Amino acid sequence: MKNGISVFIGAVTDEKVKTARIVSALKDVKGVQTIYEITGALDILILAQSDSIRDINELVEAVRACEGVKETTTYLVLETTSKQ
Repeated sequence: MKNGISVFIGAVTDEKVKTARIVSALKDVKGVQTIYEITGALDILILAQSDSIRDINELVEAVRACEGVKETTTYLVLETTSKQ
């Protein structure tokens, strides 16, 4: 990951909206780096990055505004350790 503030945003989606449509909208959100479709309690996990908490807040709000996103949980990355 690059420098800056990194977050993972877990999203629960509306089953009536196709996941591909939600992912397409999420790709347009500034700061979104990677989108994972996953199984379990969450449907989508988003890796995002920005330079300030204010920008992260705006990013999270933009994710929540995407059609088909029912709820989100944001996980702030405190530290990253590489295997290398």
